[in-house]
Amino acid sequence: GKALAELMDKWKTEAGSIEQHRWDAARALFDSWAVNDDRTCDVIREVFESTEYLIDPHTAIGVEAARQCRRNDQIPMITLATAHPAKFPEAVAKSGLDVTAQLPHHLTDLFEREERYEVLPKDLSKVQAYVAKNRRKS
Repeated sequence: GKALAELMDKWKTEAGSIEQHRWDAARALFDSWAVNDDRTCDVIREVFESTEYLIDPHTAIGVEAARQCRRNDQIPMITLATAHPAKFPEAVAKSGLDVTAQLPHHLTDLFEREERYEVLPKDLSKVQAYVAKNRRKS
């Protein structure tokens, strides 16, 4: 982590690259995939047509990346939903589906709510303390 942070800082002012053996090691563990807007909308439609579950564009990109990068068909692939499709009505419409994503009842006023946030210092212990202090108790 420290070495990467130093490289990222260095690259703010000068060009550089990573040694091939480091790329090879990373690629042995991680994959990536690019998905354009049209394919994203196709995946939204495909998932809905096969499962009746409406996904958002970010999740559709994750699903397609998982499909394309899967290394072993015998191991189940899990893709976590990352947003709600109601936030992206244009993408849902562009998918060609005749559905409208509805926010859950407890979020129907989401877009009218006041936005609240706090700026925290770049200090891990302070962020952890903030999260611990403000987490919901179940």
